[in-house]
Amino acid sequence: MSLLDNLASPDYRPPRGPECGVAIVLEQVDDKTRKTLIAAMANPHAPSTKISAALSELGHRTSAHTIQRHRRNECRCANP
Repeated sequence: MSLLDNLASPDYRPPRGPECGVAIVLEQVDDKTRKTLIAAMANPHAPSTKISAALSELGHRTSAHTIQRHRRNECRCANP
């Protein structure tokens, strides 16, 4: 398959690589924070920008864009 064929496929995802920033944060935080973050990301009314800001206050630099991709399962760590 050529690169253009891969990119044209709706199922194409890049090869599994480094986990996204959200997955890294989920590994680093305590259980209570992890559960809160997972619940916030599952809440469609919680803007990614506010989640990003809250994580920044805790010392975790994760962009709103990274959070959005993780929520949509479009990040590399979502690959099987």
